[in-house]
Amino acid sequence: MLLPLSGVPKSLASGLMKHCNLSIVDWVYKTFPDGEQYLRLLSDVEGKKIVVAQSLYPNQDSKVVELYLALEALQGLNASTPVVVIPYMAYARQDKRFLKGEPISVKAVYEPLKLFNVKKLVVVDMHSQSISNLISVDVANILPHAYMIKSAGVKIDFVLSPDKGALHRAENVAKTINVGFNYLDKFRDRVTGEIRVDLRELDVKNSNVAIVDDIISTGGTVAKACQILYNLGANKVYAVVTHALLSEKSLETLSKAGLTMLITSNSITHTIQLPQWVLVTDLSELICEEVRKIM
Repeated sequence: MLLPLSGVPKSLASGLMKHCNLSIVDWVYKTFPDGEQYLRLLSDVEGKKIVVAQSLYPNQDSKVVELYLALEALQGLNASTPVVVIPYMAYARQDKRFLKGEPISVKAVYEPLKLFNVKKLVVVDMHSQSISNLISVDVANILPHAYMIKSAGVKIDFVLSPDKGALHRAENVAKTINVGFNYLDKFRDRVTGEIRVDLRELDVKNSNVAIVDDIISTGGTVAKACQILYNLGANKVYAVVTHALLSEKSLETLSKAGLTMLITSNSITHTIQLPQWVLVTDLSELICEEVRKIM
């Protein structure tokens, strides 16, 4: 059975039911006047295996609490939760102590999953590969970029990572579609958050280039990469980014930079109206491939 919590987009929940061949767990939810959350499971789940799905954006904090309330409710009904699907992992960008006195946020948020006997965490494009070493729960990480490009039906000649840390994503895509890849040197001021992108030697003249990354929010990094690529003679520039945490301002930034298309996914619920040059692909089939290995 599938328990899709409130963070899961409707398109993704429907796809998970179809491709994983799971029936739905009915539940009710409300918020008390003081802001505390309440949920109750209505379906008969006793003794059954339940796939819990929760995407942690927007309103990350409430989504985390909702997830843990659901897991405790299932435990109280003697249901097992061998797998939890979290398409978007909030707090995953803080995977180390960059400055003295900081928490490792990803550890604080996800380590408690072991209290509910969760055996496997299925995630989509987690921010850092090191996360698997920071929490006790086994993690299956899906890299969807090549699948997204195929779904979009676009021709790509070269793949670019916006920084060295994300190079594994570009390499994965490039090897899948058999093209070249490289990365830009990106530097972020840990205090101000300001980003600087330095030019590398790239041969992209007359090429269709895909900038591959996990998260886009302000759009600043992709916009700067666009400018560099067009200055080097690129024909078209696509951004293939799994999690698009977009605002009206970030869309304006990307549009002004001349981005041909933003190809993203339904890992989150998009809270604003998206223009035609933003394509949202469904990842339910990829996720169910991992779920079936566990169930």
